[in-house]
Amino acid sequence: MQLLKRDWLIIVFLLVTTSVQAAVVTGTAFPYARFHLTPPPQSNPFPGLGTYYSTLSSGIETTLWNPASLAKIEHAQTSCSLFMGGESVSYPRTFNSEDGSASLGDQDTFSLDYYFTGDESVTTAATREHTAHTFFDFKNNSLNVKQSFKFNDWLALGFITQTHSGFSMDLDGAFPMIAKTSASFAGSNDIFGSGFAINNNGYLTYTKTEEGGSTYNFTTTQALWSGFLNQNSNVPLSVITQANNELAFDSDLILCGAVKWDKLSFGANLVPISASANITNTALAYVKAGTPDISIYLPNVDANDESSVLNWLQNPDQYSSESGYDRNVISVPAGEVVAEAKYNGFYQASTVRSDLGLNYDLGEIATVALALENFGDAALNFRGQSRVAYVKSRVSTDEPTGFDDPSQEFQWKLFKDTFETVSGTEDLFLEPEINIHLPKKIRLGFALKKPLLLAIDYEQNQTPLIINYSDNDIAKTLTLSNLSILRLGLESQLFFLPARFRCGAPLLLKPEISSTDAELKDNIEQAFKYGLLPAGLTLGLDVNAWGKVIGASTGFSVLPIISLYQCDLQNNDLARIAYYDIYFVNDPWQVTLSCALDPTGTAGAYANRSDLLDKSLKMEYLKWLQTLSISYKF
Repeated sequence: MQLLKRDWLIIVFLLVTTSVQAAVVTGTAFPYARFHLTPPPQSNPFPGLGTYYSTLSSGIETTLWNPASLAKIEHAQTSCSLFMGGESVSYPRTFNSEDGSASLGDQDTFSLDYYFTGDESVTTAATREHTAHTFFDFKNNSLNVKQSFKFNDWLALGFITQTHSGFSMDLDGAFPMIAKTSASFAGSNDIFGSGFAINNNGYLTYTKTEEGGSTYNFTTTQALWSGFLNQNSNVPLSVITQANNELAFDSDLILCGAVKWDKLSFGANLVPISASANITNTALAYVKAGTPDISIYLPNVDANDESSVLNWLQNPDQYSSESGYDRNVISVPAGEVVAEAKYNGFYQASTVRSDLGLNYDLGEIATVALALENFGDAALNFRGQSRVAYVKSRVSTDEPTGFDDPSQEFQWKLFKDTFETVSGTEDLFLEPEINIHLPKKIRLGFALKKPLLLAIDYEQNQTPLIINYSDNDIAKTLTLSNLSILRLGLESQLFFLPARFRCGAPLLLKPEISSTDAELKDNIEQAFKYGLLPAGLTLGLDVNAWGKVIGASTGFSVLPIISLYQCDLQNNDLARIAYYDIYFVNDPWQVTLSCALDPTGTAGAYANRSDLLDKSLKMEYLKWLQTLSISYKF
């Protein structure tokens, strides 16, 4: 019976805690989850080269990569980038749950069965298929504006306004379960060590050994009352979950400035960053209204009085009918909450990132550059407010009496009148402060501009990438330090045609690897056995027709994954895992349509394909996030 009590508590606890965990992992256990995504508009001033280079300047467009590039505008420059959204996706997903059963106590007489369904008529365990409905949509029409002016021939000032980026998640659902307690005494030997044995037909045999060693048996002439032999009670439960979580990053106004003296340019950025996380998760487990109390029947005998036992065994009107048994009632709080979980909190942080940049032109042939991103080592120090995390339960931890010892009076209160907090759940994963260091980077660049364009950038990320994960319930950590990237860009005229060919490729250099998982560390070491790994590729082509340029480019990169993990939301490559660009230049105007692969829309289109047996990935499944950029300079 101790296990019976424990399993009741475990089931309610797992249902409630599973409800909370299902919000930070996309709503697997619940019917409806809605994600509202707000990615930043894309930016790509050099389509075809794949990324930014510290030696290549496009004025205010490239100042976040190297602040010194702002000094190279002629008079003024304006740029607007409009995120035109992505495709809203309904993403139904089926998942299976396995009903289960557990024996309680040292014998198989007592069991607890649980069925993940609201149908109270079920009697056998099954694999049940559920459907979770997930919706993804995007906040459209977010706009970034960049503006710069040049004063005299040596001073340039500019600013950038950005709409906030982030996501919000709303989750609602009810998950039903039937908990069934069962006691089956037929076929039991020596119940509770009392000398009682019941065969498969329900006949009871009482074995008594006297002090002198003699033993006698007595067997009933009729089967015991069926209501005692098989006792079942259903308790239908349901967990109602509501979750509203939001993460937002803002850089409302970025200030930029640069000066130019002869062939030397120097610039600086001030990038205010604020972030907030609003966490609201509640789960309630309640018993269905109208659920009857649990009844447990025990023989109406005095176990300490042998004559009482024998009289009961010799009277068929007693042992074969309900009148010979005591009905013990365990109160069930029908329609009431029996467990509650909360995971709420609000976090807020703000900081200012400082950047410095330097450019030096070696005539018209080459340029060298140095850029220091976040040289002040800014960090987002999230401070928690209104932090509440707990799991509370009314399931009793008191031991029942009188069930496995008939000499005692039966007493058991399965549900208490008040809630008790489950140990270890208070303030779980809600630290008072969470400190996130923004990436601190150094870039060195060289560009050869004649007879063709060859740009090389070396970037060192001085902020370690720390990944905490769990493997078979064992906490493990992977740390990658001194992450370095070598970026190569090439632009050349295509033979004698009025066309230019562009290509770019980032190479990830071998970092310092530290891991508590020796096998994972060896695998990473093996991947970097040549000292580097290709991290992307971009190809582009444009045509110059009567002074007007039209071009296109396409490529992919895995570097945005690192940026997202380090909260580097100012990174110009963010969200561009796979992409293409179409652009038109008619000086002083440039119009660019940038399209980045939408993972959620693509996954939704693939999941909703008409032929589910066809596993091939088709072009029609690919969905894109679109940004329209217009730049004017003079």
